[in-house]
Amino acid sequence: MQLGNLEAYLETELQYPIELESVLDRIGALEVEAPNESDTDTVAAILGPLGSDRYNSAQELLETILGNLSEEYIGRKFYDDRGGNHLEVAAGPRDEADISF
Repeated sequence: MQLGNLEAYLETELQYPIELESVLDRIGALEVEAPNESDTDTVAAILGPLGSDRYNSAQELLETILGNLSEEYIGRKFYDDRGGNHLEVAAGPRDEADISF
């Protein structure tokens, strides 16, 4: 299942409040697609390490799933569309073209 469709699925398939154990029993085998499909995880793999929890809404469960996704679900790591190289240390202007008044 794609992440964009997950919230609607959680709303229709589960009744809230719901315990983590029930989530894993009902939809634990559901695969959540990663950008690289070979890295896809199941809901059980994503939520299993949490131990126990209770979710009062589909939004709360979705936020927990999103917060526990592995690095494979992140887009380009360290990408910044605002320019510059994040690895460079800001040491001030390098030449007159960099000076702003």
